[in-house]
Amino acid sequence: MSKVIVILIAIICFACTTKQEVIDGGIASPYFDGNIMEYLRSNEEQWGYTVEMIERAGLVDLFEGKVDTVPELTFFAPPSYAVFRYLMDLKYEGTGEERYESIQDIPVETCKELILKHVVVGKYLKEDIAFRNMDYDIFAAEQDGGTHFTCIGKNELIAYLEKTDYKGFPDVGPIEMFLYSVSVGQMIPLATPDIQPTNGVVHALNYGYDFGKI
Repeated sequence: MSKVIVILIAIICFACTTKQEVIDGGIASPYFDGNIMEYLRSNEEQWGYTVEMIERAGLVDLFEGKVDTVPELTFFAPPSYAVFRYLMDLKYEGTGEERYESIQDIPVETCKELILKHVVVGKYLKEDIAFRNMDYDIFAAEQDGGTHFTCIGKNELIAYLEKTDYKGFPDVGPIEMFLYSVSVGQMIPLATPDIQPTNGVVHALNYGYDFGKI
C-alpha cells in the first residue's frame, strides 16, 4: 500500500512540474486520418466555436486542402473556449454595431481576418522550429534564433524551442515549443503541438489564449 502511495505522489509531482499544458485533441496518435477541417469537426467540445468561426469566414475549402495555392498549412488553432470568450466579450461589452449575439452575427470579413491570423502557408512541425538564442530575450533586436512566420493575415510570429531542466539538471528535460507575436508584442500560450491531419499541422493554443490578439 505504501509503495502505491509513493508512486502516486511521484506522478503528481511530475505532473505539477510539467510546463507545456496538453489539450486533449481526441486522438492518442499525433496523426489524424482526415484533413484539418475533419479533425476540428471530430471534437465539438474542443473545437466547436472554432469550426463555426471558420465556416462563417468562408474558409472551409482552405482547411480541407482544396485551395491549390495552399495544399498544406500550419494552423495555430484557437480552442473553442477562447472563441467563446471572445463572443461573450462582444455580447456583453461590445457597443452599438459591435454587440453580437452569435458568431453568425459577426461580419464575414471580421471572422476571415481573425482566422487567417492563425494560418501559415506550408507545414511546419516542432522539429522544423529553431531554438532561441538563450543570451537574448525572444523580442530583443539581437535575437537571431527562433523561426519567423508571416501568417496569411499579415501578422508576424516567432516560434522557438527551449531545452528545459529536470530534477536540477540543466537542459536535459523535455524540449518545449513557444510562440511569440511580434505584431502584438506578447507571448501566445501554446498547448499541444504537432497534431497532424493529412493536409498540414495543428498547433493547439492554450485555453487562456485571448482570441484575436496574435
